[in-house]
Amino acid sequence: MTANPSVCEHIHLPLQAGDDQVLARMKRGYTGQQFLDLVARLRQALPDLGITTDIIVGFPGETEAQFQRTLEVVQQARFDSAFMFAYSPRPGTPGSLFADQVPESERMDRLYRLIHLQNEISEEKHRQRVGGEVEVLVEGRSKKTSSRLTGRTRQNWLVHFDAENDLTGRLVRVRLDRAFMWGFVGELQEVEPEIGAWRRASRPA
Repeated sequence: MTANPSVCEHIHLPLQAGDDQVLARMKRGYTGQQFLDLVARLRQALPDLGITTDIIVGFPGETEAQFQRTLEVVQQARFDSAFMFAYSPRPGTPGSLFADQVPESERMDRLYRLIHLQNEISEEKHRQRVGGEVEVLVEGRSKKTSSRLTGRTRQNWLVHFDAENDLTGRLVRVRLDRAFMWGFVGELQEVEPEIGAWRRASRPA
């Protein structure tokens, strides 16, 4: 990823849980600390890397202390965003056979607490990027505002900005003016003059 400018600086790295015993029960094959070490190595190689994840709370047998360990790992990993779920038994899966199922009320309570923490992290990280300029691949018009275009950065951040012309499929540079939990609103600064021009210019002579 560091050597190839055609590969965007985003990786989806599923955590699933932060507690080692829960991870072992899920048969994940790594510990919470090993996961954090991997995140640290990735960010050392690519400081502006966007990292997203998957997390499941309330897996059979999970205690409150084990859930707290998941919160600790999330706090340390500081994901850009996360897909978060409460465990739900599925017939025929190994997890559905465990006798120590976590009550649904506890599963949902843990999910809401996790979502609250991750949303705070996402918004805080986004606020720190306000004022910067990013490259955006335009995906199309906003469904809510016809004068606004929407697209994704190389880190998979969502960016909205106003533009008169339809720039769908084009690369543009946008200054980030406002940050939200879900992404940014910015101002268009530049449109790539022709497809591939910016990539060609970034290649070493």
